[in-house]
Amino acid sequence: MKTSRSRRYCRRAAATVAAGLALLVLAGCSDEPDVPLQPGEAEYVRYCSTCHARDGAGRPPAFPPLAGSEWLGLGPEAVSLVVLLGLRGEIEVAGRTYRGYMPNMRQVNDEELAAVLGFIADRWAQWDGTPDAGRLAALRARIADEELLEGKADLERLLQRIEP
Repeated sequence: MKTSRSRRYCRRAAATVAAGLALLVLAGCSDEPDVPLQPGEAEYVRYCSTCHARDGAGRPPAFPPLAGSEWLGLGPEAVSLVVLLGLRGEIEVAGRTYRGYMPNMRQVNDEELAAVLGFIADRWAQWDGTPDAGRLAALRARIADEELLEGKADLERLLQRIEP
């Protein structure tokens, strides 16, 4: 024979299950349309947005923005070098000083990096074009022995040295 106490627990459990099912049904009834990701956006979100934010605004005081960054004016090769080699030291971006550290991202393959660069170009940069995977593979081979970049001056020196 059930006690009033066990009936109360059974009613609570049934109510909890019913509420959970209602939430699952309602979750699928959103008025917001599914917005497809732009080309390269999934890769950007996977590798870049944790630090630079999904909207490219960065995460001050450690991680600079991509949106409005004069660093993008250096071109896609420069951005590729920063991604592949990493960067440390004090830098200035959009009038603000950052003292962060970006590890190298050599684990990002050439196809994914090309997709990220394309997404950055579409959203925040004024590039005429972006390197494809083959061009990035060649760049990667040319910088295989390079160390972590030390600030913008180091990046600019490397760009001058490796230009064809």
